[in-house]
Amino acid sequence: MTEKETKYKAPALEKGMAIIELLARTPEGLNLTQISDSLGKSKAEIFRMVAVLNDLHYLEFFQTERVYRLSLKLYRLTHRYAPVHHLNNVAFPIIQELCSEIQQSCHLVVYSDGGGLILSHQDYDTNSNCLTLPVGGRGPLTDNCAGHVLLAFASYDNRERMLKAYQENHPDLSLDLMALRNIWLRVKEQGHEAMPSPVLAGVYDIGVPIFDYYHNAVAVLLTSILMYRDESRNADFEHVINKLKETSLHISQKMGFDEET
Repeated sequence: MTEKETKYKAPALEKGMAIIELLARTPEGLNLTQISDSLGKSKAEIFRMVAVLNDLHYLEFFQTERVYRLSLKLYRLTHRYAPVHHLNNVAFPIIQELCSEIQQSCHLVVYSDGGGLILSHQDYDTNSNCLTLPVGGRGPLTDNCAGHVLLAFASYDNRERMLKAYQENHPDLSLDLMALRNIWLRVKEQGHEAMPSPVLAGVYDIGVPIFDYYHNAVAVLLTSILMYRDESRNADFEHVINKLKETSLHISQKMGFDEET
């Protein structure tokens, strides 16, 4: 029996999740006609599902524009999820201190569905030039700092699953596994990744892994540093990397990680 034949079908659930995923990709919101057209369903099929999701507060209806948007309910539920909640609780006060020491904003990035997801951030308030990335923002695994760290410190089986999910989500992109392997071997050997941002000019990203009790890399501690033409204003990269590593080890130990085991 093939994998496809063993899967159960739940059409209503699948339809509801399709609506949620569509609106997650469309932050400006959509009306009923746009939702039905995008999903290739009739308006009658969509109406009841949207109404239920709205009643359950997963969606919000904006009367002026006559559109539905995702509410923050999923975001709140995610942050109640025990591993995420525990990671944030442990890391937050420690990262606050780090931000003051390196005078930069910091982010926690976790793996999610073939990419990296920005779980939380901590600002360095007295430096108006610090770069803050949006919580909930996503990036692919293959061409950015956090993705490289997640791949480098994943187990073989986990890395295979991550890459498979990445390819399923990016079917039009080719994947140079040999080049990627060289990257994650380098990152693992040096214990961090430091590279220019693939998206923003004049920004340098530095990331280090955070481990749990089972030696799994559960998150990346990331900072994005603005670069200046006047080099005297630039951050001391060696200092920042060392502080990131010290902090990630401290958080990892609070998560139960033991280097000796």
